[in-house]
Amino acid sequence: MKFNKLAVIFLTLSLCGCSKDYNIEPNKLPIAHIGKEYNQTLKITGGKVSEQHFELNSNIPENQGVKITPVDDIDGYNYIKIEGIPKYKGRYKIVMNAYFYGRGDDKLTKTYEFVVKE
Repeated sequence: MKFNKLAVIFLTLSLCGCSKDYNIEPNKLPIAHIGKEYNQTLKITGGKVSEQHFELNSNIPENQGVKITPVDDIDGYNYIKIEGIPKYKGRYKIVMNAYFYGRGDDKLTKTYEFVVKE
């Protein structure tokens, strides 16, 4: 009987230790303004993001003057930067799907609203 209790405790602790809390910070993007420099870095935590399986969708027009790219090759896609000088006001969506190395089907999805005001 003691063995069964120990086995249950061990399995519970093992499964809890394997779970990850994935997160993207900040939770909300600051408002951008037309003609003013915008620079925001997004930080993805909880595991190493797989570059091959990172998905980014946005309805920000190409001529808006804002680009979304990884910060550098060292950190891969765990740090994403949004930068530029917005040209037009509006509300846009940025949707990110991040998959993680060694985590099978683990996925983090985040939708941001990118607002540009005058």
